[in-house]
Amino acid sequence: MVETRCSLVMTKSLLLIPLFFLFSLCSNPTETQESFFNQTTDENPEETNATVPTKEFIISDYFDEMEFSVPQDYFAQEILVSEDVPQYVVDEYIEVQSLLNETVGSYNRYLMIIYTDNENSKNIFKRLEEVHWPFELNIVDGYLIASGCLTGSGYELNPPDVYALCLMDYNFVNNPHESIERGLSEAQRKAILYHGYIHEYFHRYQRAYHRELNMGTPEVGTPMWWIEGAAIVFPNIWLSQNYQNISAFEGLGFYDVNVEGMDLNSWYAWTKKEAMGVSDYDRCNNYEFGKNEEQYETAQCFIGMANAYLAYITSYQTVWVDIPSDIYELGFAKSFEKHVGMTMDEFYVKFNAFLREGNPDDLPPEGFWPTEPINSFVSFP
Repeated sequence: MVETRCSLVMTKSLLLIPLFFLFSLCSNPTETQESFFNQTTDENPEETNATVPTKEFIISDYFDEMEFSVPQDYFAQEILVSEDVPQYVVDEYIEVQSLLNETVGSYNRYLMIIYTDNENSKNIFKRLEEVHWPFELNIVDGYLIASGCLTGSGYELNPPDVYALCLMDYNFVNNPHESIERGLSEAQRKAILYHGYIHEYFHRYQRAYHRELNMGTPEVGTPMWWIEGAAIVFPNIWLSQNYQNISAFEGLGFYDVNVEGMDLNSWYAWTKKEAMGVSDYDRCNNYEFGKNEEQYETAQCFIGMANAYLAYITSYQTVWVDIPSDIYELGFAKSFEKHVGMTMDEFYVKFNAFLREGNPDDLPPEGFWPTEPINSFVSFP
């Protein structure tokens, strides 16, 4: 039993510990993710804003009332699963999320849903109606219509009643990214799943700074490479530091659970080989990181490592806290310039040059990766 401020009982049919969760295990586990706003908001944001002429004050006030941007002092997420999903799935999510809350903070209005079929998901359909899910409540061929992660609801209402949602099928929980077909162990499959939990929750953290702004859209201007890249490097570092605290990995060593980019030096070496054109995989060989990585439609390579390099020349405090702290007032580009001391274009030039320095087999420079716990060098709000 996990204590919550409301002392609510947890069951596998409904775990009400306040509100909000996202999750997106992308088809490429390191470099992709759509934003909710690209999927569900009005196509004409100017028309929407026209219905709220005092948007800057009124809508922002509603986000204050929701405490959308304020970490809570209790377990503030909600998980809801179909009636036939085993209780251990709920328990494992709570364990990982609780540990994560100790690092990033506990943000509310975050709803994680794991579904199976229509017959066993009536509780889920009811909750989705309550949180203003605008699509048909029907699971077809194993997939809830319009489901996904990152997604959400309630932004289009006046006043807004916002939730971030991760709608995930149970088959994915058991076999994330076809990990069974790839011969991965049960521990590695769980590590992939947990990496996704962490990645998506970090998006909820990023969204706290954007409030009603449509993070991930060209109109707002927060680049894809930061949205997704920061949410890639964070779970890589966090899991590499915290996997031993998770009960599913008790008694296991690092390489028993090593997935995604947890092996930071191997991730660095792989990226460097690609940038220098000597990787066994052709997709990113000799790729030049730049403006293409600002948009979801055109981004291709190195977005996670770009954030690691940005932290190396500044700090993770800058990348994960300082830059987002001024996005709402300044926009990303001006906040970046304020805290980094260069434009994004200048950063692209430096990053591309860095990846091509020395030899393809060179180790990262001293101090490139942090060696202390995240909370010792980053002060999250």
